[in-house]
Amino acid sequence: MLNKYLIGSIGWAILILILTLTPGKSVPDLSIFSYDKLGHGFVFFVLAFLLISGLYENLKDSVRRKHAVYIGMLIAATYGFLIEAAQSIIPDRSMEAYDAVANIAGSFLGLLLFNIRNKLKA
Repeated sequence: MLNKYLIGSIGWAILILILTLTPGKSVPDLSIFSYDKLGHGFVFFVLAFLLISGLYENLKDSVRRKHAVYIGMLIAATYGFLIEAAQSIIPDRSMEAYDAVANIAGSFLGLLLFNIRNKLKA
C-alpha cells in the first residue's frame, strides 16, 4: 500500500520528469534557481527523502528497512543520472556532468536527513 511519502515521491518524480524533459526554449527562466547546481541538489534531496521515508515506513522488519533506505537513495540517484542522460536527446537541452553530480549529491543529502531524523526520533 502506498503511504503519504511514497505518493509524494511519485508526484515529485513526475514533476521532475516534466520540468527536466521539457524542450529548453519552453522552460521559464526562474530566478529562484539562479544557482543551478543547488537547485538540482535540492530537487533530488527532496525526492530521496520522500522515497526513503516511504519505503522505510512500508516495511516492519528492521533488516528490510535498512535495505529500503539504501534502495531508496539508489533509486533517486539513478533517476537523477538518467534524467541528465535523457536531456541529451531533448531539443535545446544537453547532458551536464555537474548537474548529474548535483542530483546524486542531493540524493545522498536526502539520505543523511532521513538518518538524522530517525536518530532524533529514537
